[in-house]
Amino acid sequence: MIGVASRLPEVPMSSPPGRSLSIATRLAYGAPIFAIAYPLFFLQFYFLKFATDVLLLSPALVGALFALARVWDAVNGPLVGSFSDRSRSRLGRRRPFLLAALPLLTLASIALWSVPHGITGSLEVAWIAASLFLFFTAFDLYTLPHFALGAELSRDSHERTQLFAVRQISFTIGILLAFVAIQRAMNAADPRGAVAEIALPAAIASALLLAIPPLFLREPHAGRVAGGRGIASAFRDVVATRTARLLLLVWFLENAAFGAVGTMGPYLAQYVLHRPDLVGVLSGAYVIAGVLSIPLWVRIARSAGRRDTWLAAMVLAALAFGGLWFVRPADVRLTVVLLALAGSATGCGGVLSSALLADVIDADEQRTGERKEGVYSAAMTLVLKLGTSLSTAASGVVLTAMGFAPNVEQSAESLLGIRFLFAGLPFLGFVAGILVFRSFPRDGATAMVPGPALRAPSAP
Repeated sequence: MIGVASRLPEVPMSSPPGRSLSIATRLAYGAPIFAIAYPLFFLQFYFLKFATDVLLLSPALVGALFALARVWDAVNGPLVGSFSDRSRSRLGRRRPFLLAALPLLTLASIALWSVPHGITGSLEVAWIAASLFLFFTAFDLYTLPHFALGAELSRDSHERTQLFAVRQISFTIGILLAFVAIQRAMNAADPRGAVAEIALPAAIASALLLAIPPLFLREPHAGRVAGGRGIASAFRDVVATRTARLLLLVWFLENAAFGAVGTMGPYLAQYVLHRPDLVGVLSGAYVIAGVLSIPLWVRIARSAGRRDTWLAAMVLAALAFGGLWFVRPADVRLTVVLLALAGSATGCGGVLSSALLADVIDADEQRTGERKEGVYSAAMTLVLKLGTSLSTAASGVVLTAMGFAPNVEQSAESLLGIRFLFAGLPFLGFVAGILVFRSFPRDGATAMVPGPALRAPSAP
């Protein structure tokens, strides 16, 4: 496959000074990313309900399996990011990782949704655990080097915002596709057979689409970039950067805030609104509003600044989720409106966090003489996964503690747990994020990063 890549036409990835990135570069980089968002969010948002209501596993057990997989993620992600920064090949630093991830991601995406009928008990749990570990390993192998590529494409702040906007739009479309698959599975007479039928073609199509960036994009100056002396020193540099610490904390709070929203969406539709047929409508309102709002957030950020724009979006998200606490079965329209507002707000954070992180990477290079996009993207992805995994694990624990019973009318305590996970937890998370992010420097100040003097770059 590597030999094929060397013969295919490649799109120059970085633009000469004073020139913008081409449309072909932006699309080749960002457009295919929905193909990895789909399997991630199909897993993240539906697997708990599938496991409890179809496989009849304990919510706490499934939550524990996710938590263990994320612990492995916490180890694997930084290793991938650091190795990606320091690797050398004729294909560059990033593309070998992207290509290696594709067969693993395909296999894991099929295995997760094709649990054999003949296995039960500990064998069934072992199958699920192995599939989860393989999936998150492959996910890291692809997403961390891919994010790192985006930080290398341009040094212009607004152009970076536009580039990550394309990526975020595509990523959000992947979430919408995941909800379409969830609705199909929930409407099926045989959900287990339905998800297995979806898994194979979806996994193959995803692999083909995700092959576009490594096959058609060329890395600039891949063999002449110093990528850090080692994983320990690289992460010390991340921790030593105040703006990085603030950005990572806010990103953790935001993802912990809405990490359980997708997971609890089917529960809200079925047990609070008594409309399981509306899972697709509710998720569509959230996701479509997020996609449509991104160009508007990009324009606002250019005039108002990215920091203040993201703060305003977090305020909007907190208000929307706070309102969702009070919805009742008759409030379907209100629920759709509030979810649309929440979706538009969270779309802003997905774009601006990435653009601001690229500026922080530039500041780190000024201080250390090294480009460590992989390590910084690993740190950003790690806190994202930590936030969402804590929310997912909390979902299983809270549902169990509040007396959730599948496929029956829920008690008042169980409904309270669903409301807390879907609305109360996001409200609290975004309020905390607002308080922290207020101390982040306004645009143009991120280059002023205190730290040790510039050191000599590491040898290639």
